Amino acid sequence: MPIIRAALRTAPNGYVALVGDSHAEFLGTPDFGGRSCVNLGIGGSTAADCARHLASLHPDAGATAAVLFVGTNDILRWRHPDRPTAADCFTDDVDRILQTLSAWAEQIFVAAVPPIGPWTTGRDPAAVIAFTERLRALCGRSGFTFFDPFAGIRDGASGFALAGLHRDGFHLADYPGLAKEVVRLVSLRVAPSQVPTIRAASTSTRDRHPRASNRTFGAVRLRFYPTTPARSLDC
Repeated sequence: MPIIRAALRTAPNGYVALVGDSHAEFLGTPDFGGRSCVNLGIGGSTAADCARHLASLHPDAGATAAVLFVGTNDILRWRHPDRPTAADCFTDDVDRILQTLSAWAEQIFVAAVPPIGPWTTGRDPAAVIAFTERLRALCGRSGFTFFDPFAGIRDGASGFALAGLHRDGFHLADYPGLAKEVVRLVSLRVAPSQVPTIRAASTSTRDRHPRASNRTFGAVRLRFYPTTPARSLDC
């Protein structure tokens, strides 16, 4: 945390924030075409952990973009992600994250939950799909960009991966490759001259109106999806 606080304190206006769990942390600080990058990822974080972490930070500069990776640690079987209350709490926790990020960043990108290895037993593959749909719905309601950089390694709607994972079954084998995709996504959606400002956090991202529609950009391998409204959920 001290290192993260120091990096955020010295970040120049217009930086890109990488937020969430180890999938964000392992991206490092890639080059976003001259924009500074601040990595706020903390391995092992759930959505609730991430929401608390962000609430404790107070950046001085505004971010051009924030990219969120969350969900992998919320689908651990011992957390019972199959229970409606757990899924509802996940939605509320992500909503809190997005409230904070919407005050920091001009644009917010939310990644789908990555697939897991079929040989793993500690995480629920059905929750990979269910929690991804929760993220998609929140983005549809608030106008943020939902994307799936893991589409190429998914085994359909099983929640499992065909390939591309570390032997632990939930980390990726190629984080530099993922970093390149994230850089390409942000470069496509963020104008080079875009100057951010820090705003007051909204009460709930579910009360926001969509600011932009999702699109597919040429041959880019990242997949964007049309979004649908999320129903109001209380934990």
